[in-house]
Amino acid sequence: MAAASGRVAHVLLKMGTVVDLGMSRKASSGPPEAQAYAAQQIESLRPDLVITEKVLSRSKKGPKTREIIAAITSVANVADVMNVEIVRLHSYSNRFEEARDLARRYPAMRPYLPKVRKPWEAEPKVLIYFEALSLTESVFGTAPADDSVVE
Repeated sequence: MAAASGRVAHVLLKMGTVVDLGMSRKASSGPPEAQAYAAQQIESLRPDLVITEKVLSRSKKGPKTREIIAAITSVANVADVMNVEIVRLHSYSNRFEEARDLARRYPAMRPYLPKVRKPWEAEPKVLIYFEALSLTESVFGTAPADDSVVE
């Protein structure tokens, strides 16, 4: 599960394949809403593991987003599921490059691949899916690339 300004999202993998994903704007309005979203997703999807970001002091995440991540983590900690907090690594020059690379390895993510934005445009909301997927890869390693090319 990942959180960013104005959105909280989850990506569920089964045997290395994306089988479910979802996003909530309401969950980003505060910790109680984030906790409700996390509890609902854990209850309905029954994951074996919930991965959340361990936010370091040098992170660009704002105070509200940090509170939301903490709220999601608190739900996972008390649920009947293993929870892992992981520092999100930034090994790409930008988030769009990371998204393209992830879409190449996870074909189900290709419809969500955003076009690179202009500097004056808002960040595409769907990038949060790729952030959640990146957290998963930080725990389990990189999936092999699909043979087809993503433009």
